[in-house]
Amino acid sequence: MQRVSLTKSHIVEVAAQLVREVGASGFHITDLANRAEVGVPTIYYHFTSREQIIAEAQLANYFEMTAGLRDHFTRAVAAIADRDEVAFSEAMRADIEQAWTLGGHGEQVGIMNLLIDVWADARTRQAFKDMLDAQYARWVSVLSDARELGWLDDTYDSGLLVAIFWAASIGQAVIPRRSGLDVDSAAVSDFCLGVLRGHASR
Repeated sequence: MQRVSLTKSHIVEVAAQLVREVGASGFHITDLANRAEVGVPTIYYHFTSREQIIAEAQLANYFEMTAGLRDHFTRAVAAIADRDEVAFSEAMRADIEQAWTLGGHGEQVGIMNLLIDVWADARTRQAFKDMLDAQYARWVSVLSDARELGWLDDTYDSGLLVAIFWAASIGQAVIPRRSGLDVDSAAVSDFCLGVLRGHASR
């Protein structure tokens, strides 16, 4: 059973690299088999379709792209435990700035392409949604804790704030490229932190 798991993990790892290089449209099973040094039947033993392989590869790419976000979250949690408002603000600023720049992560594996590919396979889509639900709940809890410490405006709903910031960070993947609009991630983090504290520039 462990051998099966290692083989599948290897295929996903190689597929993730291949998708980063050629995108979903240029992804071919035979190329994957050659690069992973496995037979095509072995690939289809572990996956039901090309769409599932691409979706799982893009899920792996998502984890790679967002590794820093998980680190920022860990720092925010530690700051709350230590009652360190400065460290909390620094972790939030770093998280917002990185989230805002993810949309430009390469032409083949931009966040929009990644989400489209993950959504193409029902099983991977459900796993991704479950993971996002858990992340969402953790961030809501962190903001609620920070609000109780008096670090954030207590009139705001933590769940709504997380939803808005997440939507903005994904939406920016399209907006800055339209009409030459240049949105600086540092300015965005300043604005978002101002909103959280209840004194954003108007």
